Amino acid sequence: MALSLALAALLKPGDEVVYTTPCYPSYLPQIKIAEPDAQVRGVDLRRRDFSLDLDALAAAVTDKTRAVILNSPHNPTGAMIGEGEAAALGEILREKDCYLISDEIYEKLNFSGAAHISMGARPGLAERTITINGFSKAYSMTGWRIGYLTLPSPELTQTVSRLQQHMNTNTATFIQKAALATFDLPDHYIKDYNANLAANAAALNAVADNAANLSLAPSKGGLFAFPDISAGGLASDAFASGLLEKYAVAATPGIVFGPAWDSHVRVSLAIAEDEFAEGAARLAQYANKLATGES
Repeated sequence: MALSLALAALLKPGDEVVYTTPCYPSYLPQIKIAEPDAQVRGVDLRRRDFSLDLDALAAAVTDKTRAVILNSPHNPTGAMIGEGEAAALGEILREKDCYLISDEIYEKLNFSGAAHISMGARPGLAERTITINGFSKAYSMTGWRIGYLTLPSPELTQTVSRLQQHMNTNTATFIQKAALATFDLPDHYIKDYNANLAANAAALNAVADNAANLSLAPSKGGLFAFPDISAGGLASDAFASGLLEKYAVAATPGIVFGPAWDSHVRVSLAIAEDEFAEGAARLAQYANKLATGES
């Protein structure tokens, strides 16, 4: 809802929106719902480590670009924006005088060892950054979707307020109380959660290092990893279907996140370590069988 409101408040016919791929599948539909005549430009992340291709991003942003959408920590890859990328992105935004919609819903799920970078807090970017965040992911409230956005001007705040009152009359009271309760959780809650995610990410890295037809850029944050399964010769939907049917392991086909990513599948790290280790082992077993021509 926060993202939909931000896009509806910003976009006019003919505006351009730049986003990175792979991406959360709802970005494109939400852009088109907000403004059917918006022009959309996708920029692929680098496949080696899922970092921003800054040259491609700079080329995609024009004088007609109204907003750039950034997600960090990233769904589905688990990548996080680094200091150098953030500085370069800031220069692009200032040069082209466009907004940044910074989707930081996974902010607290960070096991990279580096600090989370919130673009709106950087010098000179507060006046052009809309930050999207919430409680659902970090505090295991996934079914109780509750989030928020911060806006850079009173004018945009007023526009969003007018839109919101006709789109969502009220978020259920018990969900609002749950969100408030997160501020009183003990400090170890997020630390323990991140330790669990980090252990599972490390286990998947180790499996990928020894699995035929499976490669992986290590996840740094969020809930997911995005292994490359292209060497096995199957498209992502066929790979995910076979993995589920034959090994009872669920993964999301990469094509869901953009046509260029049919070579990957998304794996959730949010599971108990022993269960995850078993699932990762089955994933490797399936990949190894594909390598020998079995299915």
